[in-house]
Amino acid sequence: MNGTDANAGIKHPGATLAAMLDLVDMSRKELSLRVGVSEKHIAAVIDGSRDVSLPFAKRLECVFGLPALEWLDMQVRYDEACFERKERAGVHPEEMEIPLRLLTVIPILRKYKLLDDLADDVDAILKLRRFMGVSDLRVIPEITGTAVSRLRHRGCEDDIDPYVLLAWQQMCERLTENALTAPVMDIQKLGDSLPAIKHLMLYKESELPFLLGKAFAACGIAFRLVPPFEGAPVRGFVRKFPNGRGMLCLTARKERQDVFWFALFREISRIVNGNANFVDFSFKNPAETYVDNFTDEVLIPAKAYRRLVENGDFSFDIVRRFAESQIVSTHIVLARLLRDGLIKETEEVKVLLPEYTWENV
Repeated sequence: MNGTDANAGIKHPGATLAAMLDLVDMSRKELSLRVGVSEKHIAAVIDGSRDVSLPFAKRLECVFGLPALEWLDMQVRYDEACFERKERAGVHPEEMEIPLRLLTVIPILRKYKLLDDLADDVDAILKLRRFMGVSDLRVIPEITGTAVSRLRHRGCEDDIDPYVLLAWQQMCERLTENALTAPVMDIQKLGDSLPAIKHLMLYKESELPFLLGKAFAACGIAFRLVPPFEGAPVRGFVRKFPNGRGMLCLTARKERQDVFWFALFREISRIVNGNANFVDFSFKNPAETYVDNFTDEVLIPAKAYRRLVENGDFSFDIVRRFAESQIVSTHIVLARLLRDGLIKETEEVKVLLPEYTWENV
């Protein structure tokens, strides 16, 4: 074989060793004497049946002057190529079906340069493995099982695809991993920043991704709006990374602005309350009353809201002035009154509940 895999054209460092012996007209016996190993050892390296070890590479460096790291690099590249060839040959038939479940997801991943072009079906499997962070795509349902089980008792499990869910989570992490933020997540600073973050709702939609990103970055949290995936009914995702930084992602849906801000502060509440590793689904979870209560208090403090309700006048001018006093948009107050059944959802009220489109996200 002379150090070359005939099937894949993979060059073993033994082929380079053989070429160097020819170049300097040195016999295998002489080399064995110079490096202190047997001729059999030399022959095994040359024919590719024995790897180049660190001690052997250091001895070859003494003889030929080629740095040991270059010999080792040749060995590593050969091993990687052999492994990839075995990977291609070892794809399980059941894995071949999984990319079909991601047909709507793959174009989005490619758009964000998170996935390279896919040469063929097997190439798709190998690249998806690397993107998903698994050696076998079939294990993904077990990885996402905890999150999915939260939906099971509500009969919502049919709405979620575990492969799509993990792809969405991986996308969130990849899109935020290189964001410039403070070195560690500062929960105290985040809590102190809540009024300033709330104030951002008064800005234009086009400015919000940047302004929110800047506000969270100062607290050591990478913020990102990400596209939703069909098959992953996810609202948000918060996580604390091993390096101490945090991440907060929200799906960029076309929706009422008040819904967006309520969702944002729900995710913030998880971080502030020490639950910085959580996937938030679109389904209502009665067990998370504390999250909703926190959000209500941040957006409209209970004491102030109680005064508005007791006054009983929900005319537009009154609601607008109240919203200004709480540094929130009018639609936040109207949505709260609607939810509590204090006003009706008339056509006039609907007009006052604007939407975000996030067309440029």
